[in-house]
Amino acid sequence: MKIGVVGVGNMGEALVRGLAGAQEGHALALYDVRPDRAAQVASQYRARACSEIATLLDASEVVVVAVKPQQMTAVLDELRPLGGAHHLWISIAAGVPLARLAAGLGSPRVVRVMPNTPALVGEAMSAFAVGPGVTPQDAAAVTTLLASVGRVVQVDEPALDAVTGLSGSGPAYAFLMIEALADAGVREGLPAHLALELAAQTLRGAATLALQPGAHPALLRQQVTSPAGTTAAGVAALERGGVRAALGEAVRAATMRSRELGGEPPTR
Repeated sequence: MKIGVVGVGNMGEALVRGLAGAQEGHALALYDVRPDRAAQVASQYRARACSEIATLLDASEVVVVAVKPQQMTAVLDELRPLGGAHHLWISIAAGVPLARLAAGLGSPRVVRVMPNTPALVGEAMSAFAVGPGVTPQDAAAVTTLLASVGRVVQVDEPALDAVTGLSGSGPAYAFLMIEALADAGVREGLPAHLALELAAQTLRGAATLALQPGAHPALLRQQVTSPAGTTAAGVAALERGGVRAALGEAVRAATMRSRELGGEPPTR
């Protein structure tokens, strides 16, 4: 597949890395407003750096627009005159709706994706929704593309704001928990490097268990919580501290912000 990537920041580079290592042998063309950045990433992953977006379009069948929501208007203004009716367009900009992408690009063949930063290590959780011009073959191609950096699900577009609030922003919540656990370990006498390794690997292992077929976090928690034991004391402290409610509010706040970025009025 001939794939162009517009914008090679952290997420753009993560996608390039995954695609470059895919068995399908994609041909990759890259563009960034910082030519040195595009050249650097291209040299790492055997891709082609393009100095003009028009050159990238000529070399691509699928175009991934990997820019921030605040940059999307400027990028669409640059892309619109170039024509792109024959391309499959994929946007990873949070909150930018399919209708706006289709109008801005002059094509209904658009896909909106919410990946997350674990794509950098091949452990992304990506969800995507498709526009009215996207064929089943296109959707299959998107699934294959995103599978190169982790897990993939297809959803209806209204679900993407909640996906953004949960998994798109979720790595930051996990990093905060790792940081807090490590800090607590240091306060209890552990060396800082050991506390961080213990905290990070514990969350990694717990997540791996939770993703096993038939597993459920509530059941897994019960299995490691003995009556009147250490885990029971710790979980009780978390509940008293409102951790469950705080995480719910975090997802809600991020979801509302995603809706605001898309021009949708906030709801309660």
